[in-house]
Amino acid sequence: MCRLTASTISVATLAVAALWWFVPDSYPYGAAAEVTVGVNHWIERGPGAGLMVASGVLGVLAALGVRSWVAGVIALAESAFFLLVMSDASVLSSLGYALIPAVLLGVAGSVAVGCVRRRPVAYVLAVLLPAGLIASLTMTDAVSRYLVNVASGFGVYGGRIAWSWAMAIAAVGWAWLAYGSFARERRRTVPRWGRAVTIAAALCPVPYALVRLTWVTPWPLGGFDPRTGHITLFAADGGDAATRIQGFLIGLSAVLAVVLTLGLISRWGEVAPRWVPWLGGRPVPVMLAVGPGAFGAVALCVSAPGVLAGAVQMGSWVDGALFVLMFPCPVWGPLLGAAVYAYRARRRAVEESRSAEAAVAGGEVL
Repeated sequence: MCRLTASTISVATLAVAALWWFVPDSYPYGAAAEVTVGVNHWIERGPGAGLMVASGVLGVLAALGVRSWVAGVIALAESAFFLLVMSDASVLSSLGYALIPAVLLGVAGSVAVGCVRRRPVAYVLAVLLPAGLIASLTMTDAVSRYLVNVASGFGVYGGRIAWSWAMAIAAVGWAWLAYGSFARERRRTVPRWGRAVTIAAALCPVPYALVRLTWVTPWPLGGFDPRTGHITLFAADGGDAATRIQGFLIGLSAVLAVVLTLGLISRWGEVAPRWVPWLGGRPVPVMLAVGPGAFGAVALCVSAPGVLAGAVQMGSWVDGALFVLMFPCPVWGPLLGAAVYAYRARRRAVEESRSAEAAVAGGEVL
């Protein structure tokens, strides 16, 4: 176990506990909080600060050099505490909004590359997309109101989101320390279940994507009535134009998640297509796929307890089931993590095979 990492997380945890205790207004959770997608919604300031003190003290014990297996058990318990108790689904929502610029840049980049390569469809999109944007800016204030909605949302919930990410980082840090305590070198094999798991992971965001993409049509699907606490799947009111744009763009983020997940079992996930600038025709760097994939899997796993807590607070079991269907983090996170693991194992096996062949060829030459 890395004592420096354990010490840093533990001291930070004790500092947070002191802040919450001596500055009551700094406590972001509890029944008074507007965000309810987390177990922390049921934990008030006193118990919350006490739990953080206990976590910090246990972390200090682990960092002081107790037996390795004891330190590993403490790290595992710490990770479970921050994951299941203190984290929430705010991580997932903020990540969805952060992906919107990536989606827009990806669309613009694809159109630009298509124009350079003289693709007729790209020429058409290059004309239609700017024309549609100009029309929306001149004929309606939907775009400007959308930007105001996003800015005001982060203004109100920005601090709360920052706390969620801090708890998620602590959970990941302790999980990494626990893994380092118990992991042993094993024979590397390529899982046979990789393709099936990857397809299952790619299907998880499909319901959300399909629902949100309808928000730019006259027949929007999916909605939540805060007055009744019920989710409506069909014939729902998607809200004003700005709200519909917001939902549609997040839906595009879900589509991007589907495409990138399928890339883990596709040819273009191993060798970049020739139309991709700079990388075209070359092997895709393993970490270029593993890094974002692992990050997404961790974010989904961290958000899973919050999704289940949110489902429990819905108006009925039907609403709760629909909520989990739209945000299937409890199964999506583990499936995506397994898909990324299988991809990495397969790519590593291919690289080792090529290295062995090269070594044999070099020996024959000698």
